[in-house]
Amino acid sequence: MFQAPRNSHVQPPRAWEHVQKLTLCRQLLQQCCDEYGARHGIRLEIDSRQFTAAFFAWIDAVAHNDDYRQRNPRDFFQFAYGVLLRDLLHEKAVRIVQNPVEDPLENPPGNPVTHAAGHRAAQPPSPDDLAHWWPAGYMLTYFCIGMLKRTVREECGLSLEPADALSQPAVWQSFRENIVEEPGLAIAYFDKFMGIEPNWREPGFVANRPGSARPLKSVRPV
Repeated sequence: MFQAPRNSHVQPPRAWEHVQKLTLCRQLLQQCCDEYGARHGIRLEIDSRQFTAAFFAWIDAVAHNDDYRQRNPRDFFQFAYGVLLRDLLHEKAVRIVQNPVEDPLENPPGNPVTHAAGHRAAQPPSPDDLAHWWPAGYMLTYFCIGMLKRTVREECGLSLEPADALSQPAVWQSFRENIVEEPGLAIAYFDKFMGIEPNWREPGFVANRPGSARPLKSVRPV
């Protein structure tokens, strides 16, 4: 992805630069949607209006917390991508176009897709099958994890790996249920997925993150 031309000294664009531009961020997310569809047979599409709303809410949050980057860049990026996940989920920036396993009504008997899916199409997906149980949440989480890993590698020289919680269906069930009433908890679950102690009470307030050494009175909650 984003390879420089051969025999060129031009450095490839950095992830953090890309993701802060509306059009380029949308392209990155579209690529993730396409890869997800190819891998899991679920077609996802970006709602342009909702994505734009989520993007600018996120950009505003990043701008208001930019001074935290100088103190703890690793945790700043962790927080920033957690906020991005929150805003994309809250605004429903991505929607399912085709998922025969989850919605058999869209593929009645006689539809070739239903026959290809077999008897599975008549049954709702199990939380053990996370990719089909919650396609939008699963894909967006992996999108943000992928961008976080690349950003931290480029900006901080660190390699990150998710925690075991990322593969635990019970955690995903809790994640999906709790963000209905409190969208900000997406930030806390994103931390949990990356092995960081979450701030469950005020996940959108960077000053109360465990990675923050002291209160930041100038930084508002997002």
